[in-house]
Amino acid sequence: MERILSIIGLEINKKGFLKKLIFSLIIIIGILFLSIIITKEKINTVPAMLLKVISYVILANYSVSLTEEFTNKTDKIIFTGIFTRSEIMTSKLIKFIYINIISFIFYEITLILSNSFNKEVFLNNFYAFIIYAFTLGSFILLVSSITSSTIITGVISYILYFDLTLIMLSQALIFIKSQLIRNIIENSPFYIVNTGFYLGNYTGKQSILMIIYGLIFLSMYCAIINKKDI
Repeated sequence: MERILSIIGLEINKKGFLKKLIFSLIIIIGILFLSIIITKEKINTVPAMLLKVISYVILANYSVSLTEEFTNKTDKIIFTGIFTRSEIMTSKLIKFIYINIISFIFYEITLILSNSFNKEVFLNNFYAFIIYAFTLGSFILLVSSITSSTIITGVISYILYFDLTLIMLSQALIFIKSQLIRNIIENSPFYIVNTGFYLGNYTGKQSILMIIYGLIFLSMYCAIINKKDI
């Protein structure tokens, strides 16, 4: 446990990591509130807008965090050093959770500023951020073990989980009549991950599926990284 905590400390204390994350969230929140003032929209729409933007911030941070050793050509030092690959994987996942906790704090602050804070859903929101970190983080971890590229990892994850794919799956649910295909779409990770996160809450069934998918992605990652010649 001490060894894992040591790696987590090194990850979090990397130059500028925390400052960049906090600064980006502050700027984003400021821009969203400014846009609401300019467009004269209702202030309580800001939190929902922020959740969507935060998902991109999380995606970018995960992709960079997972591939920076390969980008900086320090992967051999990291993966052949005193820490095992399992310990490195665990530290990365905990770092993702740390990123999401910071993001969650700013989201809750935004709820307060927009007069939308509800203590009854506080824990549901927190849980949504944590399970989002586990499942999406596990998938990006898997992709990074194959590509070793920040850009490619980010692009693949973006294509499969965001915007166009999400819209296509949502449209498919409207027009497709086959209940079997509808069930496949509704229970796929590519549909569940962000639709639940944008609502700030996952149903019990979605939560179970998210955990299962996360475990599958982690198992695949372990199988690949343990065979990979670094």
